[in-house]
Amino acid sequence: MIKKLSVYFVLLMTISLMTSVELYAQTRIRFAKGRNSTTISGTIPAQSNRTFVVRAGWNGQIVRVSVNAPKLKIFSSEAPKGESGSSSFETYSGDNEFGLDNPTNRPISYKMTISVR
Repeated sequence: MIKKLSVYFVLLMTISLMTSVELYAQTRIRFAKGRNSTTISGTIPAQSNRTFVVRAGWNGQIVRVSVNAPKLKIFSSEAPKGESGSSSFETYSGDNEFGLDNPTNRPISYKMTISVR
């Protein structure tokens, strides 16, 4: 009986940890040496979002994000409800987060360009 409960407990904890890791997953944006922009692509599941992190060297740099999927919303600290198509926000020194939100009932593939100036 105790062995069976232990197995269930371990299984429950494993599922719980796997779910929480996915909820807080972030994608770090990296630029090639000497470049200030990059393009990435991917798919965001239905009713889901993905968070990205871009590093700024100093306060006041401008990050511009554009995405080719008009149904996706770009959200950041300056646009918490999201904007379609493109968005810009001012950075602070260090890591800066933004994300893509898919409010639809279908997965959406995207191509996104990020630049820092």
